Amino acid sequence: MENSSSSATSFNASYNQLDVPLCHCRKPTRMAQSWTDDNPGRVFFKCDTHGFSVWADKEKPFGWQKLRLIEAREQIRRQKEEIRALKTSLRETHVSLSSNSPNVDAEMFAEEKKKLEFEAMAAKEREKLLRQFVVISWGGFIVVTTMILTMVKK
Repeated sequence: MENSSSSATSFNASYNQLDVPLCHCRKPTRMAQSWTDDNPGRVFFKCDTHGFSVWADKEKPFGWQKLRLIEAREQIRRQKEEIRALKTSLRETHVSLSSNSPNVDAEMFAEEKKKLEFEAMAAKEREKLLRQFVVISWGGFIVVTTMILTMVKK
């Protein structure tokens, strides 16, 4: 049969130790799942030393089910490759940023400094306006109070 290391992945099943067959070398086997074109999704028992031992399911997949399993396998492979490419790109970006970090840090520092200076100027302007408002309010209060007291005295 075919080499299971290239076509199988680990597969958890509810088989207990009594249901698991022994390999011809008398070692216990474990369950795995085939992802070859001939047997997509088919479960088999695998010896860690010799590979394929015996099929766990008796029927081969066929028809539309087989096609869907092959399509799913190809989609998973494409997605894994895309993830691998994205991780590589992320690593390269990280390396280029860390190699340019003095320039990037200086630029970021200057930009942050400008933002903080602008915010400080805006805060001072708001404080100045608030002081003017308080002074004008108190001045108006004093003028109005004086006018009322003058009217009351007459």
